[in-house]
Amino acid sequence: MSKEIASLGIAGLSQALSSKSVSAVEAARFYLDQITAQNDMLRAFITVTDDLALNQANHSDERRANGACLGPLDGIPIALKDNIDVAGIPTTGGIEAYRDNVPKEDSDVVRRLREAGAVILGKLNLHEGAHGATTANEAYGFCQNPHKLGFTPGGSSGGAGAALAAGLCAGALGTDTLGSVRIPASFCGIAGLKPTYGLVSTRGVMPLAYALDHVGPMARSASDLSLLLDGMAGFDPDDPSGRHGPNDFSVAQNAPSSLSALKIGYFEDLASVAGDTVAPAMAAAYAAALETLKAAGAHLIPVPWEGYDPALVRPKALLLIEADLANIHAEMLNNHPEGFTRTFRSGIDFGISQTAPKLAKATRIIEEVRPVARHLFSKVDALVTPTTPIPAFSFDDEMPKTITTFTAFANYAGCPALSVPMGITTDGLPLGLQIVTPKREEVTSLQIGAAFENTQNT
Repeated sequence: MSKEIASLGIAGLSQALSSKSVSAVEAARFYLDQITAQNDMLRAFITVTDDLALNQANHSDERRANGACLGPLDGIPIALKDNIDVAGIPTTGGIEAYRDNVPKEDSDVVRRLREAGAVILGKLNLHEGAHGATTANEAYGFCQNPHKLGFTPGGSSGGAGAALAAGLCAGALGTDTLGSVRIPASFCGIAGLKPTYGLVSTRGVMPLAYALDHVGPMARSASDLSLLLDGMAGFDPDDPSGRHGPNDFSVAQNAPSSLSALKIGYFEDLASVAGDTVAPAMAAAYAAALETLKAAGAHLIPVPWEGYDPALVRPKALLLIEADLANIHAEMLNNHPEGFTRTFRSGIDFGISQTAPKLAKATRIIEEVRPVARHLFSKVDALVTPTTPIPAFSFDDEMPKTITTFTAFANYAGCPALSVPMGITTDGLPLGLQIVTPKREEVTSLQIGAAFENTQNT
């Protein structure tokens, strides 16, 4: 059974644990062995928590033996992006200066996942300070895309994407400010969800931009994401971004074969949105995905992004991000400037130099995306796009400025957005399909994603 564990995902492993065909300790040891075998090459993990994982797994097996299972996540081995606090384990944020930063308390999401019985394998590599989309981390190693070494896994949650694609964990947590969960999901051929803003607490997570940050689940399927999200979500009164709301994200294991009740918006002309940067393979896969959704019963409606220009809003978002970074890291920068790369420091210097009127204008321009989303979702139940304009690229290539063209809209609007695999290029690089829905409509995005995944697996 141990060789089959990696193929089970969260839902399948949960069933295997329930039937006692595998134990939580066996599952944890399997993944820890895989990390040992592959991490020197992939650089997906910054810290591996062997003792913690095996201790948690042993307690999970004891609970099952006593008929006290905590739920579907009990005994499931997961990994966390290394900007999410775990008590007693360093949180580096991918920054050399924070190598010895050890929090005393768990983040809210870790507290919830501990209470659900999840087993923590370790902390995952990320782009320095979560401020970038390649995970070319100079302090902790360039994280490699398992599909093609020397290529980026995306970022900033690149370690999570790489670990899942390589079979080093059953599920993972990432963070997403302009697309940092969904870009690695697309580049690595896995599933990733950015939830509604405020649905999952960011307390105990090293921030990048307070108004845009989200914590999101990453896994191998939409149904696996729903199990993780159910364990993560919940109102946190101590989180300034927290929002009340129901937590029911269950997706039937057998996804609906028909999407006939749903109106799904799409772009007739990708070039009108992302210019000439859309790779032909991505455009072809998107066209095929639309046909698949149509065949599954969805009512497809062409929509424009009226009132929204990604190229206009993006620099305003970067301005706010870098202004926040200047405050977040001010003390550490003053005490340990050598612990930050030149590129990261230049971004912070830019943030420091901005005036109050420029920041106020940038904030307003981002806020104006929200009514665009409201108008869009008055016409359709969901919007589907490519997740990224291109597949993964070499670390030797320059990252295109349009990398967040499709993803950032959901951050500005606070809407949930899901990326699921949409095929693969002729040279073996994954492609992703993004599904954006109105606020608190995670269930709709997950159902569409699960239905689409079913068509790819038949």
